[in-house]
Amino acid sequence: MESTISFDLVAPEQLIFNDKVGMIIVPGKEGDLGVLPGHSKLLSSLRPGRVLVYGESKNLLKSFFVSGGFVEINPEKCIVLAEEVEEMNSLEKATIEQKMLELENETSDESKQQYLIVKSKIEALNSSHYEKI
Repeated sequence: MESTISFDLVAPEQLIFNDKVGMIIVPGKEGDLGVLPGHSKLLSSLRPGRVLVYGESKNLLKSFFVSGGFVEINPEKCIVLAEEVEEMNSLEKATIEQKMLELENETSDESKQQYLIVKSKIEALNSSHYEKI
């Protein structure tokens, strides 16, 4: 059995990440999904959250925040089609907290959706889950 799986992280305008990796964790709609080489076929929508990319020795290589999208998994490849992608280390907590305060009392559906995404960014920044496998 292969020890790596091909992984593509795609935003609307560009390919963000493309490489063979040891494991990926994606924020599935119903919970986090761990993807290893040989994973059974799966198609799922994504909720806002972290995409964690690990090397063959399960060391954390990259960490991204996605605002939503879809994941397609088969035994050889995992493809994440994300609405928006940001590297976790580029997120600034103070800026995100300010945006959260601005959106807190907004009533439009779009503002409510943006608030949930911003709240998820804060949760992702505060989380250390899965950083060591």
